[in-house]
Amino acid sequence: MFKKYNVNMNESLKDFVKNIKNLPTIPVIAQEVLSLLSNNLLSVEKLENIIEKDPAISAKILSVASSALFGFQISTQALSNAIMRIGFNNVKNIALGISLITILDDGKRGRTSDYQKIFNHSVAVGFNARLLAKNLKVDITEEALMLGMLHDLGYLVLNRFFPETFEDILFAFEKENNLLDAEKKVLNFTHSDIGMWLAEEWKLPDVIMDVNLFHHTPSLAKRNVKHVAIIHLSDYITSKNVISPTEKAPNYPLDPASLKILGISEDDFEELEESLGGVPFSDEIFK
Repeated sequence: MFKKYNVNMNESLKDFVKNIKNLPTIPVIAQEVLSLLSNNLLSVEKLENIIEKDPAISAKILSVASSALFGFQISTQALSNAIMRIGFNNVKNIALGISLITILDDGKRGRTSDYQKIFNHSVAVGFNARLLAKNLKVDITEEALMLGMLHDLGYLVLNRFFPETFEDILFAFEKENNLLDAEKKVLNFTHSDIGMWLAEEWKLPDVIMDVNLFHHTPSLAKRNVKHVAIIHLSDYITSKNVISPTEKAPNYPLDPASLKILGISEDDFEELEESLGGVPFSDEIFK
């Protein structure tokens, strides 16, 4: 299970994941969408039939298709219109992202649940990653949306299966420089390692595994490096300026290697940060 990355992977992580009881299997809709990711000849009717099996995902796609983030402000109630409006690949990627993060919903509802914070942050990272890829002319615009949505699978696992441990991490965070340091102090590994484990357990594409494992350290990535760098910058900007996965901003460090990978200067990055920090996210995206 762990040999793809490091045969000496942290023993603490191996022991940790053994305690997960009743890990949900990958949703049927996600399985069907995964089988279609490389199919550019798919008909509207076929994709519509797959997505309609899950009303929650259908509703999310309709709200996203009507969002100003896709350049539309006119509401649409027809799924086929939404598919035509924002494109096959965007719809497929949104469906995959939403189906996987919603299956890890802890079912708890409060003023603002921890799950909702992580969900909102993940969606925002996805949209900002899409904008970054588009602005930098990196040919991963549609993938970037889905990868951003799925980059924090580890936090979703922590919140769903280890809420007390997650609380311990947040408590430790009060005394640490950043959230990653707090995770290492409590766990001896981070949410990135947990996310990679889950992506591998679910047999998700390599690029999703890489993004989960390296989205805070793109300098360590050996493949899919532009994908990882885009998500790193989007996560950094979103956490700092838009929506944090936790109550207090996590103060993630910036890996300068991401700028080199994408061929941008520090001045370029500052302009991007200012631009993305002002992106208007409507509440309907986070329902």
